[in-house]
Amino acid sequence: MITVDCSNALTIKEPLLVYVADKLGALPILKSEKFILDSVDDTHSINKLDAVSAIMEFLESVNLKENFQITSKGNSIKIESLDGKEMKEKLEKLSKKKKELFFECTHCGFMTRYEEELKTHRLIHYI
Repeated sequence: MITVDCSNALTIKEPLLVYVADKLGALPILKSEKFILDSVDDTHSINKLDAVSAIMEFLESVNLKENFQITSKGNSIKIESLDGKEMKEKLEKLSKKKKELFFECTHCGFMTRYEEELKTHRLIHYI
């Protein structure tokens, strides 16, 4: 079980959670300022290095990699803002922009940029 502290990145917490959980095949548990990644079954454990790598990939995909520092200690990962106040404004703008660019499943939170992919995804909930 890995805990990811997003207290300095609350505006990107939910899309980050979806991306990392999908990438790692993990079960996400959402908390107020953090989320927890747990394995779906007991035979597979979540690798912390893979989680850090997935977080870096996400930050790079939204052009925020240079604005955050990722630190890990034990089974915890913390995402820290390097810009402080400026970063909060950038994240709010990005959050508004990203909501326009993504379609989200109301059942499970799956996100995609393509409306047709979302329609296809929704079919799995009714099988």
